[in-house]
Amino acid sequence: MKSNKKLIVILSSFVGGIILLIIILMLIANGGSKSLGYEKIEKNIVSAGKNYFKDHEDKLPSQGTIEINASKLISEGYLSDFSKRVPSGVTCSGTLAVSKTPNDYSYRSSLNCGDDYKTQTLSNILLEKVTTSNNGLYAMEQVSADDPDQVENVYIFRGDAVNNYIKLGDFYWRIVKVYEDGEIAVLGDPELLIARWDNRYNIDTQKYHGINIYDVSRMKDSIKTEVLDYEDGYKIIKSLITTHTACYGKRSLDNTSKDGSVECQETLKDQYFSLLPVYDFMNASLDPNCQHAEDNSCYNYNYLAEHSEEWWTLTGVEDDSENVYFVDKTVEHDYASTSRGVRLYAHFAPNVKYISGSGTEEDPYVVE
Repeated sequence: MKSNKKLIVILSSFVGGIILLIIILMLIANGGSKSLGYEKIEKNIVSAGKNYFKDHEDKLPSQGTIEINASKLISEGYLSDFSKRVPSGVTCSGTLAVSKTPNDYSYRSSLNCGDDYKTQTLSNILLEKVTTSNNGLYAMEQVSADDPDQVENVYIFRGDAVNNYIKLGDFYWRIVKVYEDGEIAVLGDPELLIARWDNRYNIDTQKYHGINIYDVSRMKDSIKTEVLDYEDGYKIIKSLITTHTACYGKRSLDNTSKDGSVECQETLKDQYFSLLPVYDFMNASLDPNCQHAEDNSCYNYNYLAEHSEEWWTLTGVEDDSENVYFVDKTVEHDYASTSRGVRLYAHFAPNVKYISGSGTEEDPYVVE
């Protein structure tokens, strides 16, 4: 009799465990299907936005990114009301960001349904991990590229082991910094492009060592012809980016600034691609002895110093008219006429959606 009771208890526990497992799986499945439902609404916002701008082409941005509220798409009949698509008691709002890309437009939706669902952007994911010590993303102040008299808050990856990898196609890109408006500055692989910075005749030196003014450089021309005008190339990164203002002011060898106050004295607006200015390389180092661009200490604790290939920066040397700073683990300078790797620098548009990944080389961020 005792053995029968024991058997009943064991069977009851087993059955109870199975029922509990089924309930858990149902809850997970329900949450997953709910999430898929909201993701469908996000796609509907994009479809509605494309139809709206097909009828209102004059409202498309000529540069940069604009936002339109989903309520406008609903009121004008392009999108059905969210209340018909979500559970009772759930209130949702949404926006659509439209960015002018080099060859087309990109459309990204954002949905906020309170505790039930919220679109995760890459910038939101990154800003959850701001730190004040060791490797990681640091809050810092820099001069605004759009207004050198203003200072803005940015978040910069610093250190030699930072989780800032994004894989686009066959190449890795590294996240350099995050802006408060959601834009993200990224840096490509130096194997993407090899080019001379400039090879014109320099009247000051009477040699063909080039002129170190980016706005009129061969480098700028190369980026246009080999990247921007190359419609079949760089398609993935082109679909993600918006224009930025490039800071190309020259920097003297003895300058110690790291806030962009020197480089941003000369700017070039509406650039899809440029190069990394020297002050951003310096800021990536955690070594306090990194005071001048060419200090060997800037190599320490700096993920940007890791690559084995030499690559050009955006910054010319102020002390003359023919030399430009480049990176070969440390920063050095050389004639602009030399061929080196080009690490394309670009800004992701706001609202680039986070899909997966932790940012490590083995598990890079996936975005769309």
